[in-house]
Amino acid sequence: MQDMNPRGDRSIRNIPVSTSHRRVQAQEVDIEEETDYQPPRVPKGSNRSRSRTFIWWTVSAVVLFGLAGLVASTIFQGATVTIYPKTEPVTPPSSLLAVANAPTGTLGYQTMSVTQSASTSAAASGSKDVSKPATGVVTVYNAHSTASQQLIANTRFEASDGKIYRIRDQITVPGGVKKSDGTVTPGSTTATLYADVPGAEHNRTDTTRFTIPGFKNDPRHTKFYAESKGPMSGGFVGKEPAIAAATLTEAQNTLKQKLDANIRAAIVSNIPAGFIPVDGSLAFVYNEITQTAGANNNASLVQSATASSVIIRASDLAAAVAKQSLGTYNNEPVAFADSSQITIALSSTNKSTTGPLTLALGGTPILVWQFDPAAVKKALLGKDKDDLKTILKTFQPAIIKATASIRPFWKATFPIDESKLNLKVAE
Repeated sequence: MQDMNPRGDRSIRNIPVSTSHRRVQAQEVDIEEETDYQPPRVPKGSNRSRSRTFIWWTVSAVVLFGLAGLVASTIFQGATVTIYPKTEPVTPPSSLLAVANAPTGTLGYQTMSVTQSASTSAAASGSKDVSKPATGVVTVYNAHSTASQQLIANTRFEASDGKIYRIRDQITVPGGVKKSDGTVTPGSTTATLYADVPGAEHNRTDTTRFTIPGFKNDPRHTKFYAESKGPMSGGFVGKEPAIAAATLTEAQNTLKQKLDANIRAAIVSNIPAGFIPVDGSLAFVYNEITQTAGANNNASLVQSATASSVIIRASDLAAAVAKQSLGTYNNEPVAFADSSQITIALSSTNKSTTGPLTLALGGTPILVWQFDPAAVKKALLGKDKDDLKTILKTFQPAIIKATASIRPFWKATFPIDESKLNLKVAE
């Protein structure tokens, strides 16, 4: 069929469109159909982001470091000062004289006493009549003067209820020590009292104070007195188990062995802190043995004893040794680094354990000069560390050097809180 339109069909509907052109229009539509416009985002790894992060962490680190420093300077603040005291080995003199309750500047001694009891049993055969007085150990005091006083055998002592007791042997009561106010620290010694008459009515379990009737109407009447160290016991009139002599001797030896062990242990455990016992000064006073009937023809035997021992204050002995052994010593407070390194015993020249005593010394002790730790602490509180040497000069010759460390490390002053200043003494 012949084309009736010589120009051809040129209407818009009949104009052919290429395939490629259709694709471009479709891509453009797709773009036009995008959602609302979004500004471009800065990539995470950009320089601006890294700069802001670095500034944030830097500021945080500075703040945290400041807070840590504040905490360290308050909570963990403290200081440790190690003191090196003056020490010197000495050879003590071979002997020293000691006086009971000595005044300042003189080596003095004290007497301590303990009372113990022990029991045992022994075979008995029948019974026997006995008549025994009560007996007990007392301490006799001299508060009258600094002069010693002799009391003859059978001197009477009177209890507050009028009952009379006596000493059977002569004793010497050391003089007291007069103080600056005129009063006298009494001298003392121990003795055994026996009731003036036998019987249980003179037995006592309570602490008793005795006066001396022979001093009545004399100023000494109120200044010489005695006090019981234990019970007054053993007073008895009647029948007690009969024990063969050999058996009784064996029982007595057993009791003494027990009492010896008990008393020595009690002496050691009761020595006051800072005192040293004097070897050879332990003296025993035994009470009478009491006997009571037991089961199966046995008798129960009980005995008590009081022992006294001379003791010396270690610091007083150290000062006396320093005075005798060191030409440079100027009465500064000193002590023994180890008191076991010096031996001290009662010299064989002493006739008793009362009055002035000669002490035999030995060993190789080391003297340590003493200072007041509280005073050192007080002097250091709040002061600069550089002032340590100058401050400690005021404690010479006791302190020869010291080292100090302060926390935190940047602090240059000692804390003002005493509890945060730790003071150590080098050994």
